[in-house]
Amino acid sequence: HKNSGRSYHVKFAPPKSMELDKEGNPVPESMKDDETGEPLMQRADDTSTALVKRLEGYHRETVPILDHYSSKGVVKKINAN
Repeated sequence: HKNSGRSYHVKFAPPKSMELDKEGNPVPESMKDDETGEPLMQRADDTSTALVKRLEGYHRETVPILDHYSSKGVVKKINAN
């Protein structure tokens, strides 16, 4: 949230005002900044649809490059878990 500088996440850092519907999904109208009470917004690139697009692009564009350079011993894999 720009005015308060706070970041929220529906699972890991939800706003205090967040209410859930019958299915357990956040009610968008209840999402308010904890400090200012202003409505929160979700970035267009922070949705499940956007994630699917990013992953498709990764597999379409990045994986072939990794495959090409892996055979040359240039790529190193790191377990980031």
